[in-house]
Amino acid sequence: MTVWINTALIVCFAFSLIIALIDYFRGRSTRRLLVFLAVLSILAAGLYLTTGFPFLESRQAFGGGASPLIAVGLMFVSVVLGIIATYIFNLSGAFSWRDFARPLVVSPIVLLPLIGSLQGAALEPIQLVCFAILAFQNGFFWQQVLREVKPTT
Repeated sequence: MTVWINTALIVCFAFSLIIALIDYFRGRSTRRLLVFLAVLSILAAGLYLTTGFPFLESRQAFGGGASPLIAVGLMFVSVVLGIIATYIFNLSGAFSWRDFARPLVVSPIVLLPLIGSLQGAALEPIQLVCFAILAFQNGFFWQQVLREVKPTT
């Protein structure tokens, strides 16, 4: 990453943290602050893993990709997070572990179409991010993904 992009990201993270602290001191919501800090930490970790943020290091532009096994693991986690997100998004009554765990059982089935697109090649970090976002989307819309599945004879 270039210096100006790195600096802009650090400034954005600092402003986000300041806004979260102001929100905390106004509303005294510890839970909200912890959720925000967790999301900010996950974003920073994702940037570190894909780009080396906040350290300016030279990375190989092409050819030094991740193995397909890492991609499958990342996509599986993204599908599960998408399924969790759709459950929380559609939650209208009380939380039920049984209703929550039911869609998690189909997560490997939702992941299968994405695994076929890997084709055993080493993936660049931007490709990993794209596959993770696509996997999250498949997890979020898991009912629609499985609705179109027809058994082969």
